[in-house]
Amino acid sequence: MTNDNPQSATRVLIIEDESDLLDAMVTFLNLEGMIVHGVGTLHAADQWLREHPLDMLVLDLGLPDGDGLNWLRSHSELASKGVVITTARGTSPARIAGVKAGADAYLVKPVELEELSGLISNLMVRLHPFAAKQWRLCPLHWTLVSPEGVSMKLTNMEMCVMKLVTPFPGQVVTRNALIVGLGHNPETFDTRRLEILIRRLRTKAQACFGIQFPLETAHGAGYSFTAAIAFVAMGVG
Repeated sequence: MTNDNPQSATRVLIIEDESDLLDAMVTFLNLEGMIVHGVGTLHAADQWLREHPLDMLVLDLGLPDGDGLNWLRSHSELASKGVVITTARGTSPARIAGVKAGADAYLVKPVELEELSGLISNLMVRLHPFAAKQWRLCPLHWTLVSPEGVSMKLTNMEMCVMKLVTPFPGQVVTRNALIVGLGHNPETFDTRRLEILIRRLRTKAQACFGIQFPLETAHGAGYSFTAAIAFVAMGVG
């Protein structure tokens, strides 16, 4: 139930004992570029938190081994993280109790996955405003956003290139790795096609953003994206 995305992606832990809903949330948020792990009990959550960093918590309240609100109150270290409560308890007292326990948002089941994704994205921008000052790539909507907030739609091939060169900013991705990632055989693929694709992407980006596009050529080796970039759920924050 995890996704090996870049370290800049939002790291989410979901605590939910309804297995079908848990699988759906994990799958959907992973597809939106987040790094998501799901567990069905508070005990499993405690074990996971001891070994992994976290940006955002999605918490059900009625769990097999305890009450989610009581658990949240006992974890003061989560105060700096984003917390979204998902529960069938939709009354005003329940919502107020959730906010007092440290929740940033409260969703009543059934949960709309797109709403959850958008809420997480917006919370990350609000809680970590510095993240909005870097490049952002939205795989779901094929969108690249500059640090100034200017958005550009990508073609399928451009999206593939960006997903291949951005996981580890500053590191060189070889031409062969790009060719394979684009679905071709390096032994038969004309490398000039790759060079034309990269050149057109640079020209398009610089015309759209009005700034130097940080996709650099490592001569004789490949290409490198040399700026901080985050994978996000929505094209704009």
